[in-house]
Amino acid sequence: MHKIAVALLALLALAAPALAQKTDDRKDASPKVAIPANTFFKGQTASQHLARERWLGAKVVNKDNQTIGTIEDLILGTGNQVEGVILGVGGFLGVGEKKIGVRIGALKITTADGRTTIALPMATKEMLGAVGAYQKASPAKKQ
Repeated sequence: MHKIAVALLALLALAAPALAQKTDDRKDASPKVAIPANTFFKGQTASQHLARERWLGAKVVNKDNQTIGTIEDLILGTGNQVEGVILGVGGFLGVGEKKIGVRIGALKITTADGRTTIALPMATKEMLGAVGAYQKASPAKKQ
């Protein structure tokens, strides 16, 4: 037992100088990498809106300010422009809900006092019940 303790102390004595050396693993704070212009955003501007904060999950009202549905998704065209929204209508707590496609031009979007209201003014419960459910195509594979 005594020999093992002496051997451990000898190993620690040999390793002490290596442990005492200070290494600086920090990377240079300003890397010398070329960053292409007009590629990245530094932050959100006043004219930009983030879909998750402003659109997804937003309640949509009719002209009488009655909630008629919730925005579930955005419909993007081939140019990656928003062409419409998927609106969840009807049902209760998601049960029996139907998803319909609504063109972006049919929505009236207003902002007052920092609050955004999204309306489908001409919508009635009867109209929404008569609209067919949105038919999704086979999803494209993500890379």
